[in-house]
Amino acid sequence: MSNAPEIPLTGTVTTTVLVNVRQGSPSLQAPVAQKLAAGQTVTILAAVVGDSVEGNAHWYRITANTFIWAGACARTAPPNIAAAPLETSVNLQRIPFVVDLYHGDEVSSFQQAQHAGLAAVIHKATTGASGRDDEYDNRRIDARNAGLLWGAYHWGAAANITQQVDNFLHYAQPDENTLVALDFETTPGNQMTAEGVKDFCTAIYGELHRRPVIYGSNLLREKLGATRDPFFTDHRLWLAQYSAHPTLPVHWSQYWLWQYTDGPHGPSGCRSVPGIPGNARGHLDCNYFP
Repeated sequence: MSNAPEIPLTGTVTTTVLVNVRQGSPSLQAPVAQKLAAGQTVTILAAVVGDSVEGNAHWYRITANTFIWAGACARTAPPNIAAAPLETSVNLQRIPFVVDLYHGDEVSSFQQAQHAGLAAVIHKATTGASGRDDEYDNRRIDARNAGLLWGAYHWGAAANITQQVDNFLHYAQPDENTLVALDFETTPGNQMTAEGVKDFCTAIYGELHRRPVIYGSNLLREKLGATRDPFFTDHRLWLAQYSAHPTLPVHWSQYWLWQYTDGPHGPSGCRSVPGIPGNARGHLDCNYFP
């Protein structure tokens, strides 16, 4: 394999011109293994930095040791930076370290959950400019009394960002030990924008002097763009993906927290916690903390 710097990717591209497949390295000096006609769909394994061609030094690795110049291709779908297969690196605990809750989840005993091995709860606090979870305050007291770490998340919406920040800070009342998070997920008819994510996180940082964790999954890939943005890289990722092979949005090279199940979906492993029955169907959001 070439020693050229690369980022693992999954996806496909389509050749737009006749393109040489280079053997051994992403270089114009490397031997030509074959030629691909325009219009061919090619599966890519990595983005690679190689020889600059017409000012573009980006290449794709398409097999273990062959490369094509990216300037000769068009993307057929936004590529995803791929995490390593998790079966070889993740051992899901009998009891997850972290669960996230909202008012629709039942809690019978945080003390029982803590004794079973739970370490932390991240609870919904607010939605948009005025929505508030009426279970937040009481559960914060009970969870902390049980020795659990506490976090608060805000569900982002299309409302004025200043009003959303005010709603979250006034209701959640996060102290220095409270994790803060922004939930960026699909909200039909009331969708927060990518710019709204930036504005919300910037405002939170201005008030608390620490950056919120950003929660999301496919929407992060769709709305935040395909070019790595240092703004998002500076924030920890709370990835929601119910698969043993989660893929990362382009802005992150690793997740900080992984929501691996919502109860019925996800890899095998713990999906319940004593003392926290979950929603009406017995489903519970469980998270892996590496």
